[in-house]
Amino acid sequence: MKLKKKPKIIISIIIMLFAIYSFLLSDFNPIFKSKEFVYLTNSLKETRKENFKSIVEIYNEIHKTVKEKRCSCETASTFIGPYRHGFSLTKKLYLLKVEKKFSNNECLKFQLIHYDFGNGNIGVKNASKFYFDKTVEQLNEEEKITIVIMLENSSLYNPVRNKKGIMNKVRIYQRILRKKTSR
Repeated sequence: MKLKKKPKIIISIIIMLFAIYSFLLSDFNPIFKSKEFVYLTNSLKETRKENFKSIVEIYNEIHKTVKEKRCSCETASTFIGPYRHGFSLTKKLYLLKVEKKFSNNECLKFQLIHYDFGNGNIGVKNASKFYFDKTVEQLNEEEKITIVIMLENSSLYNPVRNKKGIMNKVRIYQRILRKKTSR
């Protein structure tokens, strides 16, 4: 008799866990109505209007070989609280919801628009004007790769302060891109 109850209990627990998980990621969960999350999702929707296709393609090609520390959606979700470090269920739920609703490319475009490229330049448009005196559309491959590298760490890979370091990394990434295109 006890053996017959165990599968029912296990199935009940699985169904209950699935229901809780579904609720936590549903639009009925009140944490997704916070000002910060609504702002983030609206900003992510706005990125669809931007055309950073060439930078996104270079970024994706490079990061097929070079593993990145964080996905772009995780980076985008850090723009909202809770601002404490470490694990937070709220942060994880925000990330899961963002990953569910938006593509990695949309999150990357959000990052390009809101990233601090150093020297007071927020966003790729300001960075391309400041560092290269060009619009994003006018950037050549080397300059686009520089922008991609700056996304890793804009203070370490700053073209004004670390020309030699960034040029070495640009050459490495150009070799990666050339190997991909020669296949």
